[in-house]
Amino acid sequence: MTGRMLRVLPAMASLLLLAGAAGAEADGPRLVVRLAPGAPDAAQHVPFVDVTLIAQGMHAAAGEALFELPMVANTVVTSGKDLQGLALTDGAGPIAVTTQDEVEDGSNTTRRWRASRAVDGVVTVRYRVPIDASAPPLALPQYEMRTEGGTFSAAGTAFLLLPTDTTPRRVEVRWDFAGYGTGGAGVSSFGVGDVTSAAAIHAKKLASAYYMGGRPGVAGPETDGFFAAWQGQPPFAMAPLMTWAGALHRFYGGFFGYTPPSFGVFGRTNTRNPGSGIGLTDSFAYTFNHTSKPDDLRSLLAHEMLHSWVNSLDGSMDSAGGLDRSWFGEGLAVHYQRTLPLRAGMISAEDFLKDLNETAGRYYTNIKIATPNAAIPEGFWRDTRVRVLPYDRGSLYFEVVDAQIRAKSGGKRSLDDIVRATLKARRRGGAMNEALYRSLLKTELGAKGIADLDAMLGGATVLPPSDAYGPMFRRVTKLLRRYDLGFDMASLQAKPKIVRGLVAGSNAAAAGLRNGDEIMNGFPQDALQGDQQAYVTLDVRRGGQAFQLRYQPRGETVQAYQWVPVNRGALSKSALANDRSRKR
Repeated sequence: MTGRMLRVLPAMASLLLLAGAAGAEADGPRLVVRLAPGAPDAAQHVPFVDVTLIAQGMHAAAGEALFELPMVANTVVTSGKDLQGLALTDGAGPIAVTTQDEVEDGSNTTRRWRASRAVDGVVTVRYRVPIDASAPPLALPQYEMRTEGGTFSAAGTAFLLLPTDTTPRRVEVRWDFAGYGTGGAGVSSFGVGDVTSAAAIHAKKLASAYYMGGRPGVAGPETDGFFAAWQGQPPFAMAPLMTWAGALHRFYGGFFGYTPPSFGVFGRTNTRNPGSGIGLTDSFAYTFNHTSKPDDLRSLLAHEMLHSWVNSLDGSMDSAGGLDRSWFGEGLAVHYQRTLPLRAGMISAEDFLKDLNETAGRYYTNIKIATPNAAIPEGFWRDTRVRVLPYDRGSLYFEVVDAQIRAKSGGKRSLDDIVRATLKARRRGGAMNEALYRSLLKTELGAKGIADLDAMLGGATVLPPSDAYGPMFRRVTKLLRRYDLGFDMASLQAKPKIVRGLVAGSNAAAAGLRNGDEIMNGFPQDALQGDQQAYVTLDVRRGGQAFQLRYQPRGETVQAYQWVPVNRGALSKSALANDRSRKR
């Protein structure tokens, strides 16, 4: 085949895509996403992905925005600044564009491409996304482009230009492995291989979808549409864990009264921040490393899967300005990550108690416990102690609400009824917002319920009753230590990370850390806070010397609430599941 013929093929493929999309416009506008990864190099890194987007039903006057892509999404720098060969065309020919960046808040910046002339009809966009295989792993949401093992992955928000309008479009994801070589396979949040979305969706859902192509591990799809894909080599057999996740997915669907036509689970390696996750469109993504164990990942899978049913109030808490609503989405996710698997008989009572006490221990020892909800967005990405509050405080708050509703109704009603009502309203096209939640809460608990909500949002400490988790558990107090790095946490946000504010007598000082030392490594802190026995390892540079320091990041000892079995001999999965079933 000649070089000239090779150059013609991409154009021919785009014409075929365009023809297919045009033929389908009778049932509404379409958005075709064609992804063509390059051939892996000797290290099995995919060097780039060529993207072709074909959007029907595009309408814009001269100067209006056509497409957008975050430059920074929830503090994650995307591929937006790296795009190569960007070209936009429509039936009238090339479309010249200008760009404008908008800082939406401290964590999000979006670039918009504005048309130099009026546009009406089908617009085709082509560009290349290079992938930097040497980029260090992040302890941030796993949106960004990554490659290993002949595979690439990313969330749409990290690399897809998408229409700025609110027109719902049926999405077609098409994979092209002609330039990749043999054995290529693609998976997206919409399914395995080439796939069309079950319904027309807004561009934001496309941005919140995941894409993984090359040689990923794949499980499914099952008859109910559940599937899984992973990038990299996990240190355990993935299939049994995904079988467990699929069973939990089916239980969630029955509990919430709705199951999406397809549902995907995406895994990829992260040596810096294993065990993290992000909720996505009818899917979620999580991370693992060489030490990850299935038992440790089950809670994460249960949490992130829950987000596909309960995301947040007013849309997504991941969008700009959404973190002030994370108490709802993250609080419910933590509550249900232990409650529903227990009801399903998929975790033990010991697992339930361990999860609960890690949450409670982290919350009641948190020196930032009184931080009001209004201050969460500003501190979320700056201070791990602030970041975990929506998770910890939110979940314990909902467990207070659950206990109060059950007590008032004599066990006939629960928090579940409120949650199902909010989700039902959203599925019917109504608003799932704080006003709706307050209305439902007032119906169940009256003015006191509203007062308790406002107090929680103001930073008041929440405390579930002793029997909130059933008569088999009781609340006690234990001596636990506060999380304390031993130096000013803002040092980790600086570049370079120079230690400031070293606390005399702290574990960090005792280990040998000094003011002025440079910390060379990064490390996740959210899980570290919940583990009283954990150590932190710092890679330190001082003058011309490099060395490691290891110590427990703990400080003051305080009284903290925990729950223990009333009768340990009766602590069994089946007994507790029956006692707390309430599977109404």
